[in-house]
This record gives sequence, structure tokens and C-alpha cells, in this order.
Amino acid sequence: MKRLGMWQEVISLEVPGAPARILMADDNLDHVATTAMLLHTEGFTVRGFGSGKALLDQFGQYRPDVVILDLGMPGMTGYDVARALRDAKRWREFLLIALTGYGTMTDQFLTRMAGFDYHLTKPVDPHALTALIRDYVSGRPQAANNP
Repeated sequence: MKRLGMWQEVISLEVPGAPARILMADDNLDHVATTAMLLHTEGFTVRGFGSGKALLDQFGQYRPDVVILDLGMPGMTGYDVARALRDAKRWREFLLIALTGYGTMTDQFLTRMAGFDYHLTKPVDPHALTALIRDYVSGRPQAANNP
């Protein structure tokens, strides 16, 4: 595990032959590390960042299957990053999940408008998060599209 600082890669956990490549960003570095380790133990390859800008800079090279974003990051918010990713038509499909402390109906509406597929509120049920990712990468329809 690397802990390089808020604006750089925080953690990189590789799994050869992983069913999904995940990028995540949250300004809470402990949350990045904890969530990344959880996802890694479930067999996913994960790279985590302390800022949306750092994630956005690596997106094209990494080509993730799943992106997980906090909403309330300084500089580029999760909303900003989501819009930038969705506006870049050259990117292939990927699952975009908001994982945030913001949980009102307005917050959920705003995530939908920014292009998120799901809005999960912290603290997240780890089984629900991993099941959502596994369902997406296996091509199974998700039970409920929730924002």
C-alpha cells in the first residue's frame, strides 16, 4: 500500500485476473484505504486517490470497469468528476458509484443529473457494495437503480 499524499495515488492493490478494475477517490484517505482493502479482499484490483483530479488524470490509462467517488471533495467535487467522465464520449462504459455522506433526496437527484449510476450513503454495507460491482461485471441486471 502506498500513502503518497492527498493529491496523489493513495493505494494500489493489484489482483491478477481480477473481474474488475476499480478507481476510487475520496479526500478522507483512511476511507480510501479501508474501502480499497475491502474490495481487494473480494478479488478486485483497486487504485485509490485523495482527489477527483488525480483520479481523472489516471482514468484514461487505467480504463476502469468501476469508479467510486465521494461527492464533497475539495477542488473538483465528485459531481465535477462524474460530469467530466460522462462527457468524455471516448470512454467505454463503466459503473459510476457515489459513495458519500450526503444522503438527502436532493443529493440523490444531483448524483443522477451528474451521471452517477448509483448513490450509496456512508457507512455503506460492504456486502451491498461488492454485490453491486459483481452484478455489474457479470452482466446481470442490478436489482434497483438507486439514486
